[in-house]
Parts: sequence; C-alpha cells; structure tokens
Amino acid sequence: MSNFGSLAMVAAENPGAYLDTDDARGEGVLDVGDLATVERALIVTGYVVVSEELLHTLYDGPAPLRKDERWPPTWWDRYFGHA
Repeated sequence: MSNFGSLAMVAAENPGAYLDTDDARGEGVLDVGDLATVERALIVTGYVVVSEELLHTLYDGPAPLRKDERWPPTWWDRYFGHA
C-alpha cells in the first residue's frame, strides 16, 4: 500500500521477485483466485490497484526520497518509496 493516497500493488513473494502478476501466475506461485480475492478487498476498501510492471516505468518528476541515485526514479519510488 502506498504512503501517498489510496494506491496498492499486489506482489507474489516480494515486490520485484517477478515482473508482474502474470509472470508470478505463470511460475505457479500466485493463484488466480487468491489474486482476485485480494484485489476485490482492496477495491471495496477504496484502493486503486496498480500493476507492478507499471510501477517500474520511469518517473520524470522529482523523487527526493530516492535513496540510490545511480538509476533514474520510477513510479515505485514516487508512490511506494520510503524515507
């Protein structure tokens, strides 16, 4: 869940362990029924579910919380990064 607004991302195991939920399902580590249950619960409680793949795309705005400046910031840094 994001520190900024009502955004949530569902990941199998840890964020970044798989490219996205499709990849995790293909590897057999994420059950389609479980994913649907979690996403429904998030939506019912007011969250917007964002794909992990989308969060790894480049973000061109300021990212002052980015810890490692060797790589450009991503949307993950913008909405899910930690101080």
